[in-house]
Amino acid sequence: MVSENPINTITRFSSTWNSTDPNSLLAELISISQETNRKPDSYHFVVKENLIIDPNTDRNILEFIAEGPEKNLARDLQEWASKTEEGMALWVSPAKEGVYPCPKIIIHRIAYNQRQEKIVLNSAILFEAEIINPEYKRKTLYTLSDNEINISKILSWIKRISNKTVDTCPNPTSFSKAIYYRDQVISGMSPYAVIEEMQRSGFLGENTISCPTGSTNSNNNYSNTTIGLEYNIDVIGWHSGTCRVCGGSTWVGPCNICKPCESKF
Repeated sequence: MVSENPINTITRFSSTWNSTDPNSLLAELISISQETNRKPDSYHFVVKENLIIDPNTDRNILEFIAEGPEKNLARDLQEWASKTEEGMALWVSPAKEGVYPCPKIIIHRIAYNQRQEKIVLNSAILFEAEIINPEYKRKTLYTLSDNEINISKILSWIKRISNKTVDTCPNPTSFSKAIYYRDQVISGMSPYAVIEEMQRSGFLGENTISCPTGSTNSNNNYSNTTIGLEYNIDVIGWHSGTCRVCGGSTWVGPCNICKPCESKF
């Protein structure tokens, strides 16, 4: 599979930046930086009246997804999130010619914000590897308990098949840089000039970016298995501790940052 240069990918989609909601544009720029630098891209949804809502637009996420495997998977995720009080789900998206340049795994975790609203914390991780039985995995939402052992299993599985350790520590400057580049776009600066500056500063990395497109329909499945993940404690998982950003006593990751604070970077 020939991967598209990330600059070309982003340039194709930059024509819509001027008409994009500022909050949505900010989220898009953060995702671009995290994915092209191969760091987990963290974001969240809100669960309201059994629907998964995008907090930037206050709309159901199903409205943004074309019919196909991804939308079927999103329906499964919505049903799971509406019925689950605590837990974790994950989706493996293998590479696909002309659609996904490399595999991606998205980890979904049930949590609650300060207003006690149920939210879904998402972390998308891109990596390079060959996926066994890719089409079955593409249409399956895996569900499992939310604990440190399962997080370590997932990270170890990625390391085993890609020969690379996942860098789970967020870049503390990516959020402020994303605000800066968003404001440049809003001020009328050419998207091409913004992209060039993003590349020079390192905000835009060298790796491919995921760009989902419409696909054919497919029947999706729930699975309570964990895709044969092998437990190997060579990757430090999540644990109870004090978040070094907000100071809260909560569940923190390898960088001692809680999920809500991690989503800000």
